[in-house]
Amino acid sequence: MYRGSPTKLHNHVSRLLKGGIYKTPPTWYPVMKLYPPGPSILRSPLQFVDPLLTDNNKRKDDTSKNLKTKIPRPPKIEFPEDRLRKRFYKDHPYELLKPQTLLENKFSNRENWESLLGNKHPSQVTGESVIKYQLHLISKGMSEREAYAKACNEFYEIRARQEVAERVAEEQALAFGAKRNLSQVEKALWLEKENIKKCPPQITQMSRPAS
Repeated sequence: MYRGSPTKLHNHVSRLLKGGIYKTPPTWYPVMKLYPPGPSILRSPLQFVDPLLTDNNKRKDDTSKNLKTKIPRPPKIEFPEDRLRKRFYKDHPYELLKPQTLLENKFSNRENWESLLGNKHPSQVTGESVIKYQLHLISKGMSEREAYAKACNEFYEIRARQEVAERVAEEQALAFGAKRNLSQVEKALWLEKENIKKCPPQITQMSRPAS
């Protein structure tokens, strides 16, 4: 029993007639040759797809996919003093512990950087001052290494003069009768002694180590 496609039935019977299996053609054979059956509803041929449209759709899908997965990132902002700041604070980490003045006015916005100290007090010279002074030296044609060495040398001299001046001022104040502020450890020991004096004699004797 033939179970193929109706469109191929005529060719199948023709091969059987040529092979001698069928002696006489069936009654419907010449009619089917003139009026072949249409395509089967269950086995319809593939539809024609324009490859250009397929490529465009694929390109659109790829583009939309990339847009969805790509996270927009702001451009990296770099300043020339960032590299100088990173090197200075790496070599002088304790400068980060010093207080900084964030208030800006006509007195704090310094424009003349011919020298590191300028007309400022030594206490106003910070790590940021060294960085701006080094940037000024580089703009004058000095290499980054030479500018860093020169700025650091002047910075060390200013810090040394500042420490000497503070030590002399402290000695003068003590000579005139001023009292030096206690450190945190000294203050804690003093408070402990004061509290021990207020305790009853029995507790004081019990707290003493045995001889």
